[in-house]
Amino acid sequence: MQLTLVLPGLLARRTDGTSAAHAPALAHLLAIAGPPAREDGGTAAALAARHGVIRQTDWPLAPIRLAALGVDPAAAYWLAADPVTLSVGRADVQLAGVVVDLGRADADALVATLNAHFADDGLAFVAPRPDALFVRVATAIRLSTHPPEAALGRPLRALLPHGPDAGAWLRWHSEIEMLLHEHPVNVERERTGFALANSLWFSGGGILPPRPSPAHSIRTYATSGIATALAKYTGSPLRPLPSRLHDALGEAGSAESIVVALDHAHDVPAIERAWAAPARDALAAGSLQAVTLLCDDAGDAIVWHARRPGLWQRLAGGFARHDLAGLLGAADRDR
Repeated sequence: MQLTLVLPGLLARRTDGTSAAHAPALAHLLAIAGPPAREDGGTAAALAARHGVIRQTDWPLAPIRLAALGVDPAAAYWLAADPVTLSVGRADVQLAGVVVDLGRADADALVATLNAHFADDGLAFVAPRPDALFVRVATAIRLSTHPPEAALGRPLRALLPHGPDAGAWLRWHSEIEMLLHEHPVNVERERTGFALANSLWFSGGGILPPRPSPAHSIRTYATSGIATALAKYTGSPLRPLPSRLHDALGEAGSAESIVVALDHAHDVPAIERAWAAPARDALAAGSLQAVTLLCDDAGDAIVWHARRPGLWQRLAGGFARHDLAGLLGAADRDR
């Protein structure tokens, strides 16, 4: 059995001082994995690949997410259209944040304005949830995108959609900013001190791919996000996120692989106690053959893949001490 453990916010510990926490199991897993790999598209794309999703021109995450929210993507091309706040600096425009607190009425008002403006361009916007906007395109397009996390606090020019069909999208991006700049929703948000939804960030475009065949024997433990969408897409069992890894391992049955996707950042001692120490012990005992740790960094996925070491490596590892801060810092050096 293999374990994929998603640890959001782990690399933020490089700078907040908690990477010095006593976490021998986590450090051991990182050490035996060796230098981490950096994969573009973030942890969402990394999880998709491990569920058998094939990249199209872009990672087709939008239709997978849409289907999980109860909307049939059919054979159309879809993109996520996250409301975001753009801030204008002296030298450039930056993405200040993703707007996740729109109410139902506000999301519907934005969608109505966008659909009225872009109807002749073959675009149709939907919001199955106020914090989840998508756009359907009349025909498949050749476009590559970056997740919004990749653009936070960075100059946008190199991170906007690119590819043979990017010209129209860059033009539409400018039109959207003009539409939303003085939109009544934003006038009210500015008056009440909320972040403006003054643009949209397009990502994860594609057509819903066929379900992988044969279906992967994966059991997923998650409460939200792309991990739950991928489980529904593959038809694999989905369970609530347990409080510790032992519970997941105890009921995983004959699954070839389990995915545990934490839904928020935990401090290092909590990761060590509930997740890393049980994973290290299961790897040493042979109940796990491999452990993959996924975390996010500037829109990329940082991936450590630890396989069960041999006998002499296990004996030597019992006496080794590893520097957690240095191992986490390797993600910077390998960029």
